[in-house]
Amino acid sequence: MQRSDSTTPTTVAPEPRRATGWGQTFEALRYRNYRLLWTSTLLTSGGNWLQQVTLGWLAYELTRSPLQVGIIMGLRTLPLLLSPLTGVLADRFDRRIMLLLDQAALIVIAVGFAALLVFGEPEPWHLYVFSVLVGLAWAVNNPVRQALVANSVPKTSLMNAVALNSVAFNSMRTIGPAIGGVFIVAFGPGLNFMIQAVLYVLVFALMIPYRPVYATADREQARNEPLLRSLGEGFRHVAHEPTTLIITLVTAVMTLTMMGFVMNQLPVYAAEVLGSPGGSVLGLLLMAMGIGGVAGTITMARFSSFERKGLLVIFGVVGSGLAILALAQATVLWQAMAALVVQQAFIMVVMTTNNTIIHTITPDAIRGRVIGIYMMEIGMIPIGGVTAGAIAGRYGVDVALMVGATAGLVVIGLFAAFVPRLRELRF
Repeated sequence: MQRSDSTTPTTVAPEPRRATGWGQTFEALRYRNYRLLWTSTLLTSGGNWLQQVTLGWLAYELTRSPLQVGIIMGLRTLPLLLSPLTGVLADRFDRRIMLLLDQAALIVIAVGFAALLVFGEPEPWHLYVFSVLVGLAWAVNNPVRQALVANSVPKTSLMNAVALNSVAFNSMRTIGPAIGGVFIVAFGPGLNFMIQAVLYVLVFALMIPYRPVYATADREQARNEPLLRSLGEGFRHVAHEPTTLIITLVTAVMTLTMMGFVMNQLPVYAAEVLGSPGGSVLGLLLMAMGIGGVAGTITMARFSSFERKGLLVIFGVVGSGLAILALAQATVLWQAMAALVVQQAFIMVVMTTNNTIIHTITPDAIRGRVIGIYMMEIGMIPIGGVTAGAIAGRYGVDVALMVGATAGLVVIGLFAAFVPRLRELRF
């Protein structure tokens, strides 16, 4: 009998024969518990992207300030800097229960903000508070959900599972923001947060029967270790495992110079470059990113056996930087959407590859902490976003995008030239 992620080591389920050909593209979906997790990620993503477009629109409508938009949007990810601490908890306690409790918190936050938008008068400070609360909830949700991916499939299917997890996240971005933009225009922003709350309730229901049958760590032993020692062990593991260290550094560079600059300034870009402050154009831009994300992750799922992972990372960062430079030069909607499709496809090549490497080489007993440190770097998006906002406020959002892309390209070029382990990385 399979045991869940509890206080004793789990008996690992047997590994069935691997799929071949196009069956390999969706191989991880053969596992029941992964299907539950994947579907919950799909619905969570739908709620997230409704929130993204609506919050960005509200931030610009209420402040008309690129800097404040960058801060408000960045506060959603800033609490991810706490992810190493939540990673410690994920290595000590039942990850499924942690996710259920966190999902309940997200439901309450969404319902409360929807009520404010429908029955009250939102002010900028409300957006700041909402962003912090959501960010704190995601600081738990992201590391735990990522760790559960590896607990849902055998190691032979791990890269496929990571890629399909990204497909779930990005596929909703292809329709969620566009629908959200239309709903803002037709019904106002409150409806989007009501829908988000309903989606989160469905996620909660899906995770009740879920069981992490490929978890192997002893949670009780981890709980007996002092908290700070556990946290330090995670950082020591990253610092002394060369491949993990390189991957985390590359992710930090990409987060600071590319992801933060693009994501947090899209509302400003839609208004000031494309001349459309309404939510519909912003929704289309986010939809384009979703299309690129799906294309990139499906490609990675199909060719998950490609061994030169280091070259994939370099290729992806360079491609993303060049696409951002193209975005900075775009003057009409179709050009901007095309650039964002390409940019996000390359980003997903990098993120899927990095996630797979981290999951593959990290023991389950320390997985939560290592993923928490990895997710902490996503918490650096606000630093890039605020920097981009300051540059955009003074010189224009197009200049901000060029600065971010150029900085990222220079740094990854130095990595490629002087860090042979990255170039030669194989899995």
